Amino acid sequence: MWVLYPEELQEYNYSPEKILETIFENSNEGLLVVGENGRVLQINDSLALTLKSTPDKMIGKPLTEVCKHSGLRKLIKIIKNGVPEFGKIDSIEGRSFLVDYLPIKNNQRIQGALAKIKFLNPERSGNQEIDENTAKTRVKKKQSAVFYTVDHIIGNSPQLIDLKETLLKVAPRNSNVLITGESGTGKELFAQAIHAASLRRSGPFIKINCAAIPDTLLESEFFGYEEGAFTGGKKGGQTGKLELANGGTVFLDEIGDLSFALQAKLLRFIQEKEIQKLGAGDTKISDVRVVVATNVNLEQMVKYKKFREDLYYRLNVVNFSIPPLRERKEDIFELAECFIEKFNRLFGFQVTGISEEVQNVFQKYFWPGNVRELENVIERAFNVMEGNVIEKQHLPSHLITLVDSDNHGAGKSVLQQESDLGITFSEGQTLEEIMNRTEKLIIIQALKNSKGNKAKASQMLGISRPGLYKKLVKYNLV
Repeated sequence: MWVLYPEELQEYNYSPEKILETIFENSNEGLLVVGENGRVLQINDSLALTLKSTPDKMIGKPLTEVCKHSGLRKLIKIIKNGVPEFGKIDSIEGRSFLVDYLPIKNNQRIQGALAKIKFLNPERSGNQEIDENTAKTRVKKKQSAVFYTVDHIIGNSPQLIDLKETLLKVAPRNSNVLITGESGTGKELFAQAIHAASLRRSGPFIKINCAAIPDTLLESEFFGYEEGAFTGGKKGGQTGKLELANGGTVFLDEIGDLSFALQAKLLRFIQEKEIQKLGAGDTKISDVRVVVATNVNLEQMVKYKKFREDLYYRLNVVNFSIPPLRERKEDIFELAECFIEKFNRLFGFQVTGISEEVQNVFQKYFWPGNVRELENVIERAFNVMEGNVIEKQHLPSHLITLVDSDNHGAGKSVLQQESDLGITFSEGQTLEEIMNRTEKLIIIQALKNSKGNKAKASQMLGISRPGLYKKLVKYNLV
């Protein structure tokens, strides 16, 4: 890289101020500089336009005056404490943006702060024509967008605080990350937060669900293919997700479902960073950080030769083990408040909270579906309620049963409390209803005994894992 020093700049009639001004005005990002007195020193046109103003009307004015309803006011905090913040998400006039806040220092003295803004949903001129390639590009950008940061990880339990602190330390590095945890604990949320806090945050974030794509198609999804590589392929071929993620992060969900053959090819990619499309003779280099997630015990899979040991150790450089909701019940009500706020916006309601009876149920329930199940319970309540407080009658039937059983069978197991067939029969229920209720209670007990591990629960029940999932859906336990 060539560098011109000040005396050379003078020789070529260049001034550092002019160069910086050119960079400032032609940047694709929004840029804002605030002095130590909290007044705007510089702002580029793109950001000023978003704030429905112009630079000349904003420069010299207090930041709190020109950014009344924006997270950009956080620059005042940066000036006071001198601590940079990366990957924060906010919105201006309905447009979401990803922002880095940086203190400006001179001889250890803070003289101002800079905000670098990347818009996640850039606007388009009404006269601009979109051709097919532009549309495809936008679809890819939408697929690779990150909408969550560490600030979106809700909870103040000791386990979660420790995880968030570790995340912020690990994220700026490029090491591979393995995220483990039960279904519904928020593994993808952690993956996005890692990317948003990393030095790759301006690059793409590409997700591949290894369990959702058949093995026969997964290799082409990973590496892409050339035209004519196989029957039924797209004209012109297809770019693989690992190539699309170049310069960013690829998130491989359900990595435990990856076939043994594809595990070997993924291992080679991680070691060499080389991609070879199906049907191609040459290879390409793709600089990608790999983050994977699973809800199965990979160590056990390695032990029983179901997962490659060498790949496991390549992936398990940094491990995040997300605790299930039942092990951090102090986070339940904060999460519930977050979901109530979310659905208030979506439904246009003004729900204020949950009743004391429902609070007791939430604390005593096992939550086999974890945070995702809690969100579903809150959403269901919004669909059936009329008041502004979530009551017992707004809960799913299995939770209402838990309320009733709590009043009659304290200290008993789920089966002891719930499956008194004599009482059930006297209530006039049919044999099918009795059988369904009993089966549901047995499944709940199996999930409790297996601590939410669905693979173990299915073994205990003597049914396949897909069969268990069908029953969980049937009885609204997911």
